[in-house]
Amino acid sequence: MLKKTYSGIGFIEVMTATVIISIAAVGLLMGVVHARSELHALEVKERATEELLNYMEYWKGRIADGAISPSEMAGDGDGDEIYLFGNAQSKYKVKANLYYDINKLDRDTQHGTTDFKRYSLECRIEWTDYLASPSSRYSGNVVKERKLATVMSVFEL
Repeated sequence: MLKKTYSGIGFIEVMTATVIISIAAVGLLMGVVHARSELHALEVKERATEELLNYMEYWKGRIADGAISPSEMAGDGDGDEIYLFGNAQSKYKVKANLYYDINKLDRDTQHGTTDFKRYSLECRIEWTDYLASPSSRYSGNVVKERKLATVMSVFEL
C-alpha cells in the first residue's frame, strides 16, 4: 500500500508570501504619503488664494476711497508677511509674502477719452512650502506664486 503524505506549507512559500505582502505594503504606504502631501499642497494653495483675494479687496477699497498716499502708490517692494500654515511660534509653518503694485493709467483709451480715473492693480503672493517635499538639496528653492490683476475705474462725483 502506498503512503500518502501532505507536506503543508513550507518555508519557501511563507517567505515568498511575506515578500509579496511587504512589496504591496510599501507601495500602499508610499501612495498614502504622496496623497497626503498633495492634499497639504492643495490646502496651502487654497489658503494662499483666499489671502490674495482678501488683500486685493483691501486695496480695491483703498483705491475706491481715494485715500492713497504717494508712498502707497509706489507699491510695496518688501511685502507683507503672513503665515499660510501655522504661526510664528509653530515648528511647522509656511510663510508667505503679499505684494501689490498700483499704477495710475491715462484717461485716453482705445475708445476715446474717459471722464474717470483708472488704476491698474496687481497683487501677488509668494510662498515656499517646505512640508510638501522631502528634504533634498533642492528643498526651499522652489517659490510658488499666485497673481491677480484688475483695472479699476474711479468715478468722481
